Amino acid sequence: MKNMSTCLTLAILALCLPGKAWALATEDFGNANASNAAGNELNYKEWQGIVPLMNHSSRVYHWWCNGSEQFYYRGDTATLNDALQKFAAAKADVHEVLLQPGPGITHSFHARTIPYNWSLHVQGGISRHLTTLPDGNKIWSKFLTMAVCVGGDIALEKIRIPAGVSVVDLADLSRRYREALASKDKTVRGSGAGELAGLDPYDAENLAAIAKLLKDDDEWVQRCAVGAVTHFDKKAESVLPALREMLVTRNKQLKDCVKNAIEEIQQAKDTSAAEKEHRSMQEQIHKFCEQRSQR
Repeated sequence: MKNMSTCLTLAILALCLPGKAWALATEDFGNANASNAAGNELNYKEWQGIVPLMNHSSRVYHWWCNGSEQFYYRGDTATLNDALQKFAAAKADVHEVLLQPGPGITHSFHARTIPYNWSLHVQGGISRHLTTLPDGNKIWSKFLTMAVCVGGDIALEKIRIPAGVSVVDLADLSRRYREALASKDKTVRGSGAGELAGLDPYDAENLAAIAKLLKDDDEWVQRCAVGAVTHFDKKAESVLPALREMLVTRNKQLKDCVKNAIEEIQQAKDTSAAEKEHRSMQEQIHKFCEQRSQR
């Protein structure tokens, strides 16, 4: 899911590098003022009025890394609609909401499972540099973004999108992300592979786009792509021949990464039932977005 994508990228890099480090990153749980000064409007001058949403009573988790912040919330549709109103009230040139199939699940830095229904992402600080890279803005938005996991506590037909807020679905974002993977910048290609993998683990086009990076000229990008394809579970069996060809490399880090990926894919469980539910909800969301665009 999109809301897990940054954490997924970090996990992919951790798999492919010698050690696991969470430098320059913090997290907190619950709805107390976020540790990196959510609650202090001075830290969010560009998005005046966003703090009431950041510190909404429904918040269950928050992390910060180099200026990139993700806030996670749990509640019913009525609570979501209140959060959407606060989102729309914040000062920003663009307000974008992603509607995606639930359930929403993320993980803390130490693998604690955290269910959620919607999230808010703010791209600031050092991390905002990603938006200035070639095609980087197709993946990392400098504007405020929310993501809503539809299903369960969140009833699609009861969601009220405020005026001035744009709505996208997974197909919209997938197209943007796939375009970005052709970037001349290796950071966009490598980190973008992880972001795309986290967006929709059932999209064959997304898998194919990432698989192309297995032959990238940069070995770091290759390692990122190797880690990313494992997120597609059994669907990634189609890339096993390409992965086996990579075992001839003399780069030990890359070779170990490939071996681990092959083993993980071979042991992956069948997710066809979950995919069926996912696609059904995704189709409903797509119709919802189409109907709204025609108003």
